[in-house]
Amino acid sequence: MEEETTYGLSPEQLARLLTIGQQSGDGHNNPGIGRTLSELLQEILSSDLPLDPTSPDSLPVVLNWPSHEVLAVSGQTMGELLLDHRTDLEVIKTLKDYAKELAHRGRPCSKQTVVTAIYYAAIANALVFHQHRITKYSYRRLEEAYSELEQKPWIPSELKELFRRARSACQRRIGEP
Repeated sequence: MEEETTYGLSPEQLARLLTIGQQSGDGHNNPGIGRTLSELLQEILSSDLPLDPTSPDSLPVVLNWPSHEVLAVSGQTMGELLLDHRTDLEVIKTLKDYAKELAHRGRPCSKQTVVTAIYYAAIANALVFHQHRITKYSYRRLEEAYSELEQKPWIPSELKELFRRARSACQRRIGEP
């Protein structure tokens, strides 16, 4: 049976995260909400991977990663890794797992929303550039999530394009196991 939740969230909770901001017009009626999510996402995408083992949110600490493996991904930003077709599939899986683990840590709603977008970006990279599904979510559920994410004004255009391509890949595969 296919698992239909992500990092312990029920489908209803995940839908709530994906639709955050809709009550306020996705930032159009309340520009502070859209701008805050946009700035937070842009900050994460443009920063180097958090590799400092003394930080509680660093990738090695969150994933209990050996320090020698950290060197393989140093020097690139999260956005570069998520948007690059050359990023190794194992690195993409690691980024997905990292976002998943961060979500378990009970973040403020805006941070959780952004982490959810990062999670889906990693899955999109695997689908689009590696033709590989790295989640138990069905293609139909992924297609729905990408459709929602494409509509968010706080998602940058290059990430929206990745989500659009992932949605198309899912549409071609709906019905496959």
